[in-house]
Amino acid sequence: MMKKLIICSFLLLTFTTQGQLRNAVDPQNNNLAALATFGPDGANIGTSSTVINPPKNIKGRFHLFKTWNNIAVFTVLNSDKKLLLKNINYNIDRDVFESQINKDSVFVFNFENIEEITINSRTFKNMYFPAVRGTKTFEVIYEGDKFSILKEYYMYLLEGSNNPQVNRPSKYVQKFSYYVKRKNSFKTFKLKKKNILELVGGRADDLEAFASENKLSFKKDSDVKQMLTNFLN
Repeated sequence: MMKKLIICSFLLLTFTTQGQLRNAVDPQNNNLAALATFGPDGANIGTSSTVINPPKNIKGRFHLFKTWNNIAVFTVLNSDKKLLLKNINYNIDRDVFESQINKDSVFVFNFENIEEITINSRTFKNMYFPAVRGTKTFEVIYEGDKFSILKEYYMYLLEGSNNPQVNRPSKYVQKFSYYVKRKNSFKTFKLKKKNILELVGGRADDLEAFASENKLSFKKDSDVKQMLTNFLN
């Protein structure tokens, strides 16, 4: 079912790189236009859009986070500007970040003038992905000079069964894949101990000891990010 977008204002705080408050967009000053043109030299970072809801007879959630109550920091490209937003989610199906206005309306951000978005300490970047011959949003698990570990999210429709004895309705399922990126090359990757140790070559024993000493798991995104960032950078 398709519903028209209703545009209204929401709370937005704008910060410099030093974290000082520069501006506020809220229902009182009704300045949503300032948000849409917040990029460098007034460039656009968002726009209105049509909301497409999944069919009511199919279960599942298109958004990565369970609620909209998430803290996001937008780093504006080629600028000292940063945005702090307390209402954000990632729409996996549409590959866009959205801010909820009400039940049937959102404000959609684009990545054209955004360097990265950090939500609840998780960093997301938009980059060219050869597999789709276009850009795609990835969660950055680790980023270094020699390689990066990226996580791609996508939706999968799990078909139900018409057999009344099975009673399994169709539903949308969130799926993900990992990649190792070297320069412009992407290679599928499984997040496990052996593969991660191979990435660091002759320093594998030291990394394994570091992970053990700090009780870090090779299968957990945040732990892998912590071990590689602290060990390699």
